[in-house]
Amino acid sequence: MRDRLNALTRKTHAFAKRDATWDALVGLQIFDHNFHRAHYALRLPLQIVDGVHRYHHRSPAMALGVTDHLWSFQDLLTTRLPITS
Repeated sequence: MRDRLNALTRKTHAFAKRDATWDALVGLQIFDHNFHRAHYALRLPLQIVDGVHRYHHRSPAMALGVTDHLWSFQDLLTTRLPITS
């Protein structure tokens, strides 16, 4: 996360100015890592055609069975989630 979030690279939380901004920055990075970005180590082999390997690319959330596809930022903003108390 430190590689992708400048506020952590500088080792300071003052970059975010407010706690709400900091929480939003960290939340977006967690979403990007777990739902949006496919990870090389989690890919599954599909088939070999003419010596070319084909893979099913997965995110950590897909590997855990939380979702069945890589999410886009549009999915994040438009998906309705139930609110539990």
